[in-house]
Amino acid sequence: MKSRTLWLVVPWTLFILAALGWIAYWHIVANTAENRINAWVASQNAAGSSASVERIVRHGFPVLMRLELQGVSYRPANGGWGLSTDNADLHISVLNPQHIIFEANAPIAVAHGEGKVTNVTADALIASLRMSNGRLAVAGIEADNLVLDDPAEEGVLRATKIVANARPDPRQAGEYQLAFDAQGLTLPRDVRGFESFGLEVPVMRAAIVVSEGASLLRAAPGDPLGAWREAGGQLRFEALALTWGPLETQGSGDGGLDDQRRLAGRLVLPVERPAPVINAIAQGPNIDDSARRALGLLAAGYVVSGDEITLDISAHDGVLRIEGLPVRTLPPVY
Repeated sequence: MKSRTLWLVVPWTLFILAALGWIAYWHIVANTAENRINAWVASQNAAGSSASVERIVRHGFPVLMRLELQGVSYRPANGGWGLSTDNADLHISVLNPQHIIFEANAPIAVAHGEGKVTNVTADALIASLRMSNGRLAVAGIEADNLVLDDPAEEGVLRATKIVANARPDPRQAGEYQLAFDAQGLTLPRDVRGFESFGLEVPVMRAAIVVSEGASLLRAAPGDPLGAWREAGGQLRFEALALTWGPLETQGSGDGGLDDQRRLAGRLVLPVERPAPVINAIAQGPNIDDSARRALGLLAAGYVVSGDEITLDISAHDGVLRIEGLPVRTLPPVY
């Protein structure tokens, strides 16, 4: 074969071999992903959970990989909750199959409690998961114009933007770091004890450490946080930024649930102008007269002095206290 002909044949031969290799690799990755989904469904059902994916359709060849999941549903054996959606996409990085992205294409119905359902919709709702050596490296969720609607409850929770990311805390085994940012949050109804603050929460950001994070996966029917609570699970708010009604603050704190599922913990919130905040709390319809008078006198003192304060909000033994003054009793969270 002449050298000129050889130089024409060799590049094309290499290109064809590379193309055939890529085609084979793409389908191997797709087959592996589908097999893992089917194996996971089978293992969950064998363990007493209820999981199903009615159909998987491949898209994206040859560059991208997107598995369309139709008819998805899941209910853990001991979770007391379940979810379902008609259609979702699973995006897989072809060069790093341990990195997957879940994109909801239809409303998600989250069943909880006794026959209650919360419908989750958004203009865009994306969750990502990246593993490293079989362990969680980082997970996140991002939503635009998120809406949570429970038809059995009053009001609808809305958020213009939600971003949350979680990863193992390198400082302590068994703990997880959670970064949360909610913008344009509208609460479904007034928060008892803080009715005068309104429903609009323009800014809510937090850097949280979750202790005993693995126990969150051991939920029991009717008590999804029972294992976490019994293990001594806590949320440590290493940073918290909140703008809500008259309150603008950046603070810290910690908290969890007591044995009656009530909030238990403490928030320390520096407040530059405390009088409007305390007055707003005092005007709440569920504040008893003695607490209203005490809070009013406290607010008047700060109006005169103009001092800043560090607002101490605590919850212990089923009672919410602000600066040591009992404000209201606390019901179980769920």
